[in-house]
Amino acid sequence: MALYLPIVAALDPTVAIEPDRLAGMQAAADRYDFDAAARFISDELLARFAFAGNPESVAEQAAALFAAGTSRVEFGTPHGLTPESGLRLLGERVLPLLG
Repeated sequence: MALYLPIVAALDPTVAIEPDRLAGMQAAADRYDFDAAARFISDELLARFAFAGNPESVAEQAAALFAAGTSRVEFGTPHGLTPESGLRLLGERVLPLLG
């Protein structure tokens, strides 16, 4: 998320991120220090831009979007700790909860 958030946040008029936080995140991402960049991303900010958590939590986040009127949700990359396990969890545990 740290790689994309500085770009996406600048394009999203519904979110305000403190300039120092955004600059720190961008500087850390530019040097590929994603652990440092992640420290600039609060759980609340992460929830606005990404699905994260265990499969039940991800399903709840997607269900909330559908309840709010969204007609389509895409689960883009990255898909968890590894692509294989993330896609398996999506197929076996997240999607069944969305019916």
